[in-house]
Amino acid sequence: MVKKVNAVCGLVIIASVLLHIICVVYCYLTFSYKPLLTNVTAYTVLALTGLHILLSGIIVFFMHDRGRGMIYPCLNVRTLIQRITAVLMILMLILHLNTFKLLSYSAGSNDLLFAAVIILQVLFFGVTLLHTAVSAGNALITLGMISTDKARRNFDITVWIICAVIFAVLTVSVIRTELIMFGGGGV
Repeated sequence: MVKKVNAVCGLVIIASVLLHIICVVYCYLTFSYKPLLTNVTAYTVLALTGLHILLSGIIVFFMHDRGRGMIYPCLNVRTLIQRITAVLMILMLILHLNTFKLLSYSAGSNDLLFAAVIILQVLFFGVTLLHTAVSAGNALITLGMISTDKARRNFDITVWIICAVIFAVLTVSVIRTELIMFGGGGV
């Protein structure tokens, strides 16, 4: 039951993240910040992510691994990527939430920090979309919506393509707009 609730939570997070990304890209490309829209989607993602972390912790430490971490007998590359990207997302989330402040502080005065913030922001998006790509199919399997290897493969290919396109659009719009907004000094 916990796995199914977590799977639904994960799928709702994916939908919320995609909506948030659409809002962010729109704001970046039009230079029209919509705080209500971006904040509502962001706080929805944060609240659901807190629940997802709690449920995932219960599953990892009490249901499957029983606290053995990376010694889980069914650990495969997909599971390993899922766990590593989850930890990286949590660590990078603080930077993501403070990007505007860091860019404002570093623009023109600290080019190295300015470039590092933009690079880390793009990496955050990449890690988030990688986590999405490896997790979406797992959620559908848990919910019984995918039952064959062929269906899983087709779904995975579709999700990977969507995530790659989103990553490309995000990367271009973020770098372009932040360089225009903040000048970037010598970057």
